[in-house]
Amino acid sequence: MDFVASPPRILRPIVWRQRIRRRILSRAEVHSEASILKKAASADVVYLSKVLSLSLYERLKESTTARIVLDFGDSVWLYNDGANEHSFQQVLRIVDAVTTDNARTAEYVRQFNSDCTVIPDSPQLEEFDRRRSSRTRSMRRDVVLGWLGTPSTLFNLYEIWEALEIIGQRHPDATIRLVGAGHDPNLRPAFERIRYSIVESYDQNRMIDEVLDMDIGLFPLQNVERSRVRGVLKAAIYMCGEAAVVASPVGQVVDVIRNGENGLLAGSRDEWVRQLERVILDRELRLRLTAEGLTYVRQHFRTEESWLLLKSVLLGR
Repeated sequence: MDFVASPPRILRPIVWRQRIRRRILSRAEVHSEASILKKAASADVVYLSKVLSLSLYERLKESTTARIVLDFGDSVWLYNDGANEHSFQQVLRIVDAVTTDNARTAEYVRQFNSDCTVIPDSPQLEEFDRRRSSRTRSMRRDVVLGWLGTPSTLFNLYEIWEALEIIGQRHPDATIRLVGAGHDPNLRPAFERIRYSIVESYDQNRMIDEVLDMDIGLFPLQNVERSRVRGVLKAAIYMCGEAAVVASPVGQVVDVIRNGENGLLAGSRDEWVRQLERVILDRELRLRLTAEGLTYVRQHFRTEESWLLLKSVLLGR
């Protein structure tokens, strides 16, 4: 059986200031779709990840008998301020099956396509184990509160800005490490009282090393639809690196984080201050949370189990 996997994403039209850049982007999209269509002609399964082009799916249905499977995460129907939601719903109706990373997103999908399977994202536990065995944690006195993400998700830090400033005032040994924050200071809070450092970008090895050096993993989320339907890969990565997770009780987070057992939940400024102080001051609590967190990902986020689920979807079994 032959498979065709798409590029991570077909480039979608974006409003560019320069007309020539708009033309280049459009041509890149046409070329990518043409390549997929050509390969799909002789394939049994076409597996597309975060490809949102309705015209491509319509042409695939017309030109091939291959099984068409769409994978996506997060609230992609809200891209472009929700302007493409109707076309995305049409895509869901056209494809044979859908895979996504959490039950809340699956609820949305099943309104339009009942064949939807939840496949947890792999946090690369095996890679963490390999690097964990070959390194030792640095002996330091400060407590590292780590945040992992991209410039596009930095806005979530505003949810805990005040709490972090209070922590900085009360605990001079606490420091924030922002991994993947990019180079634009206007996207992140202007911290005043808490020390912080920035890693603008990272590859997998750098990410693993950074998380392994974190004592606490920050996972703040705004209580909006974009956050409620996103997965918990970030929390799982923190757990892999043995960082104690402190997270907002939003979306799938409440299904994964058992408060006080494998992580802590905080829903307000005062709760964030209280929970962060607990793990800063109580090293034994931190160690207990990280041990339980690592056990949890070993049980629920195994790469081979996710692959078996995906294989069954691709084969239509």
